[in-house]
Amino acid sequence: MKQVIKTLLSVVMMVVLVIPTESFAQNVTKTTNEVADKLFVTVTLHDVRDDVAQAGDRDIYAISTRNLGRYFAWLEQEGWHPIRLQDVWNARQNKKSLPPKSVLLTFDDGALSSYTRVFPLLKQYNFPAVFAIPTSWINGNTKDAYEAYGENNLMNWDQMREMQQSGLAEFASHSDNLHKGILANPQKNMQPAAITREYFPKLQKYESDQAYQERVVADLKKSKEILDFELGINTQGIFWPYGAVTKESEQLAAKAGLPMSFSLGSMSTLADSGATYQRALAMGNPTPEMLHAEMLNFLTFARDEYKKRRSFIRFDLADMVSPNNQAFDQKLGRFLDQVNALKTDTILLKAVADEDNDGKIDVAYFPNRQLGMRQDLLNRTVWQARTRIGNNVYVELPISIETEHGLNLAELTVDLANNNSSINGLMLEIGDEFACAVKNKTWDAACTQKVKKVFEIKERIKEKGKYYTNISYNYQTVLKMSLIDKHVDGLKLLIEQSLTPSDLLYIEFDPVRHPEIFKAIQKQLQQLNDEQIQRLIFSFTVNPNATKREWKQYQYDYQTLKNLSVQKIGINNYHLNDGQKIQENLYRELSTNGSPLTYRNPYERNLAKGVK
Repeated sequence: MKQVIKTLLSVVMMVVLVIPTESFAQNVTKTTNEVADKLFVTVTLHDVRDDVAQAGDRDIYAISTRNLGRYFAWLEQEGWHPIRLQDVWNARQNKKSLPPKSVLLTFDDGALSSYTRVFPLLKQYNFPAVFAIPTSWINGNTKDAYEAYGENNLMNWDQMREMQQSGLAEFASHSDNLHKGILANPQKNMQPAAITREYFPKLQKYESDQAYQERVVADLKKSKEILDFELGINTQGIFWPYGAVTKESEQLAAKAGLPMSFSLGSMSTLADSGATYQRALAMGNPTPEMLHAEMLNFLTFARDEYKKRRSFIRFDLADMVSPNNQAFDQKLGRFLDQVNALKTDTILLKAVADEDNDGKIDVAYFPNRQLGMRQDLLNRTVWQARTRIGNNVYVELPISIETEHGLNLAELTVDLANNNSSINGLMLEIGDEFACAVKNKTWDAACTQKVKKVFEIKERIKEKGKYYTNISYNYQTVLKMSLIDKHVDGLKLLIEQSLTPSDLLYIEFDPVRHPEIFKAIQKQLQQLNDEQIQRLIFSFTVNPNATKREWKQYQYDYQTLKNLSVQKIGINNYHLNDGQKIQENLYRELSTNGSPLTYRNPYERNLAKGVK
C-alpha cells in the first residue's frame, strides 16, 4: 500500500523544482509586487525530519528541519505574508483583501513532526499554517498510517488541540478514509478513492454514480464531524488526498460542509476564481531557493499551460485488442517501453472504432451507454501511461458520432471521463468541418455556421469532461483536423476568432507526400504571433515504409517546424509494429530527452539476437 500511495501522489503532481536565474528572479519580484489583492501561493509539505538525505531520501516528500527553517527565514526576509484559511475565505467573500506576496503554508497527513518540528518554527516566526488531517489515521487506522510514516509517528488530538489554541495552526480535512487507492478497472489498477468509481471484479461492474457520491459525502461528513468535535472548530477546508479532485467531488465536498477545496497543480490561485485552489508540492528536500522558484512559477506562468513544449504520439487502441487481460498487458507493456525509450511526453488515444468498416463508429474501449464496448482497455492504458512512464494523456473522439450518426457526444464524454479522471483532456476529431474556414481568408455564412456548430459541440463536451476529470491536470480541449490541400489562408483567422486559452488545434498531414501543403503552412506560420503558434500541434502522418531519403525529409521538416517556433509536434499514426523504424529514424526529432547519455534503444537486444 505504501508504494501505491507514493505512486498515486507522484502521478498527480510531479513538480520539478529549479533554482531561478537572477533575471528570472528579478522579473518575478516585479510580478509579485503587482499581484491582485486576491492572489496567493500555496505550498504543500509533508514530513519534517532532521536526517533527510540531501538527495535520494527514502521519502521524496520529506524536507529537513534545517531547510524548512531556512525557508521560513527567507519568507520573513523577503516580505512574504503567511496567511490563514480564514483570510482566503474573507477574500473570497470580498470582505477583506489579501496582502501582497501572500503564501498559505500547508502540511498534509498529520505526521508527528508537525507538532515536534513545525510547530516550534511557527512560534519562532509567528507564522500561521494549515494542517490537513486524515481523521481515520488518527483514530486507529494504523495500517495505512504506519505504512506511510511508520509506527507511532502521527500527532494525537491533545497535541493538535494545543496547536490550534495557539492561534497559529488551523486544521482541515484530508478526508476520513479516502487517503488510499481502490480498484479501478478489470486489470486491477489502484486509483485515488475520492475520484474513482470502484470496480467490483466478482460482479464485473463499476460502482454506480449514486453509490460513489454517497460514499464520498459520507466520508467527508465524518471527517468534518470528527475534526469539529475534537478541536472545537468549524472546519471548512478539504485538502484532497493526492490532490485528486474533480468538479463533481468538489461539489460533493460542499454538500458535506467543506466549501474550500484544495488540489495540487501549477496554476496561480485567486481567492475568488473558483471552489478549488491549486497547491505547489515540495519534493526532494527542497532548499529555500527551490521553493522560491516554485512559488514564482505560480505567479509568472499562471494559466499558461498552452506554452509548454510537447511531443505527441497518437495511438489507436484497436492495436491493444487482445484475447485476455494477460495478452493485453503484454501489448501494453511493449507499447509503454517503446514510448518511454522514444521519450515523447504526450499520448493521444483513439478510443472508439468502426469495427465492421461500414463508415459508422460502433464500438468503444471504455464502458458507455451508447456504443458497444469491444474491450475495457482505456482506463488501464491511461493510468499506466501516466504512472509508469509519466506521459500526459488525451483521448480522441470523432465529431461524426453526433453530426452524422445522431448519438449524444456529450453523454459519451460523461461515460468516458467519469471512469478516466486522470486524462489531461479530450481531442475532438472534426473531419472536414473546418475545410472551408482553413481554406479562405473570409468566410461566407455557411462556413461561419459550420465553425460555430463545431465550437458549440466542443464547449458542450469540454464542460462535461472538466466536471469529471482531475482539476490538478488543467484540462484542455484539442480540435483535430487533417489538411488535404495547400489552401490554408484562413488558418490565422480561425485561430484569432475561435481558439481560447484552454484550446489547441491539432493539424495532421504528410509533408513528404504533400510538400505543397507544408510550404503553405510555413508561409502561414510566419504571419502568426508567438501565442497563436503555441496553440498549434503539428503531427505528421508518416509512411513507415519510407525510403532513406524520405526519412531524411521527415527529419528536416520536423526541424523546420522547430525553427519556426512550433513547440508541439508529433506523429499521427504510431503503431506497435512500426516502433523500431520510428525510434531509429525520428528519435532526435521527437524526443524530449536532452542528454545523449541517457539514450536507450529498446530494440538493440532483439537486433543482437537477429530478431526482427
